[in-house]
Amino acid sequence: MMENIKKSLRAIVSPVKNEKPDLVSALRNLDDIVSNQPDDLHPKLRHFLQNRSYEKALLWIEGGEPTKGTCNQ
Repeated sequence: MMENIKKSLRAIVSPVKNEKPDLVSALRNLDDIVSNQPDDLHPKLRHFLQNRSYEKALLWIEGGEPTKGTCNQ
């Protein structure tokens, strides 16, 4: 599941040059995961995905520490 999430996040956040990203499919995929498997997600990742903080979600998955936003997460 995590590779699927990363693939969708990368398509949204940093699409490959000269390739047309399928943003609609990527967004639907992430929405489906959040809707159908919320308990399988780490709470922080779920928070980022629910709030459409895709850059933060990708950074967190890759081991980085996203800066805190207005919600302090």
